[in-house]
Amino acid sequence: MMATILHSVRASHPRTRRGVTLAKGGRRRDGESRTKRTQSTGLGIDLAKTIGQRLRAIRKAQRVTLVELAKSAGVDSATISRIETGRMTGTLESHMKIARALGVKFTQLYSGVEEAQAKGSVAVQPAGARTEVYVHEAGKASLSMLTTDILKKKLMPVLVTIEPGGSTQQEEARVGTEKFIYVLEGAVQARVADAVHELKRGSTLYLEASLPHSLHNPGSKVARCLSVTTPPAL
Repeated sequence: MMATILHSVRASHPRTRRGVTLAKGGRRRDGESRTKRTQSTGLGIDLAKTIGQRLRAIRKAQRVTLVELAKSAGVDSATISRIETGRMTGTLESHMKIARALGVKFTQLYSGVEEAQAKGSVAVQPAGARTEVYVHEAGKASLSMLTTDILKKKLMPVLVTIEPGGSTQQEEARVGTEKFIYVLEGAVQARVADAVHELKRGSTLYLEASLPHSLHNPGSKVARCLSVTTPPAL
């Protein structure tokens, strides 16, 4: 969602910003320092790694060593090793040489790639499994990430929950960032630049997220909104 939130998501980013932070149990709170976290693999597949695994499987099945394959294919053994471990893709020419040396069809090196890509292109997050919850205590608002590996996706879906009288922090994303808001429950006031928009349940708002904007709950009941931002970039 927000530039502030993205700083919290991307825990390995060297810069810091005051505001929304992650607290114990996967929840960030104001004022707490961030810790580095290893980011897991996102959507899509690592093509180089998939081809490398396929190459290694064929080579091992034929009981051919790296040195033997390198000699017969005319490809450096270090290069083959890097291809097998996914550290490089190699060239089309090197793939053809390796396939010939192994006595297999060129296309066999790419067997299973499409299936792996299809499998890696879907991300399901079960209800109750969300651990990325960002709390802005001063504003009595929280943001729950509705998918994982946000920075590796083109959309950032977030559930915004605002307590009565609460507000989200004012945000200004980079130019070209767009945001869509749908009110699921309650009512909110959306301030965009100098304008204030009254949004009730079922209302939507689409805006250029580079404009300063924030949400406020003026009612006596909790308000919840679906917010989708694209691209989810710092």
